Amino acid sequence: MTTERVLRAGIVGAGWMGKTHAEAWRANQGRGELVAVADMSEARAQELCDQFGADGARAHSSLEALLADDRVEAVDICLPHHLHAPTILAAARAGKHVLCEKPLCLTLEEAKAIRDGVGEAGVTYMSAHNNLFAAGLVEARRVLEAGTLGRVQYVRSTEAGHNANYKTRRPPVALAAGESSWDWRADPGKSGGGCVLDTGWHGAYRLLALAGSRPVEVAAMVSDYYIGVPGAEDTGAVLVRFENGATGYLFTSWAFGDPPGSFQFQVGAENGVLGGTATKVVYQLFGEQPVERELERRNTFAAEVEHFADVVTRDVSGLATWEHAARTLQLILGAYRAAEEKRTITLPEDPLSL
Repeated sequence: MTTERVLRAGIVGAGWMGKTHAEAWRANQGRGELVAVADMSEARAQELCDQFGADGARAHSSLEALLADDRVEAVDICLPHHLHAPTILAAARAGKHVLCEKPLCLTLEEAKAIRDGVGEAGVTYMSAHNNLFAAGLVEARRVLEAGTLGRVQYVRSTEAGHNANYKTRRPPVALAAGESSWDWRADPGKSGGGCVLDTGWHGAYRLLALAGSRPVEVAAMVSDYYIGVPGAEDTGAVLVRFENGATGYLFTSWAFGDPPGSFQFQVGAENGVLGGTATKVVYQLFGEQPVERELERRNTFAAEVEHFADVVTRDVSGLATWEHAARTLQLILGAYRAAEEKRTITLPEDPLSL
């Protein structure tokens, strides 16, 4: 009997997302293990090692120290947006495989550098697109790919929700009170924008996955109802045309979301319609009774880590490749340009062009 190879990983960033990823590695014992954590606060890194790490997991106070740790085969990046590109490149130069939280990076120039750096190093890169592993989306894609509904003509994706803190603890108020939770998100130079690039990233890659085609045109409007940060919107509406002729609509907001029970995604096709959430899919062929499937909720972060381990150790085809992330970035940057210039933007076939 052969022994399953275990992927040894180190997490960079011990904040709340770092903890979420640490829990995911712990859930995949036998496929992967957490052997190191790096954070500016070595004490916080040690806490994650103690809670979720393998025996002897090491806490480091710098990225350089973690990359020099010879037990680390893969780096899981859970840092603010502006640190993604330099950290990915440093990990690749050190010969480490990379799993990186969204977004891929902030610019198409950075995306190109990542593609080239990962390619030259011969390591695996995967974006942390955890929603791709939600049971509802997996089932919806299965139905669509089986051709049950025919050609996709319309796709809608929502990633939104109301948070009262955005009214009562707006960044200018929170930062004046010395609260750190808004620090880099309140700086568009570090965050890259507002909810469209942040929360909306999930909705955007979900839209691409359901459309099954590359985006060719985008128009958008963005608004700031509550947060009060110049250049960092809290709501965005994005309209997309795909190469296969389908139309897509992405809605994302930190100010408000859909009513309880609403679908997170919808598809209109030539033979019927489909809607779904993380745990449910309903579809109906025109003239027939609807089919409803209740699904067990999955830990999408654990599923994401398991898939990453499979891509690295079993040579499985990746779901969230550099190209998938680059297309998502191109779409979102195109949406920002469309909103600023108040016109429809054409998206070139090359994901590094705009």
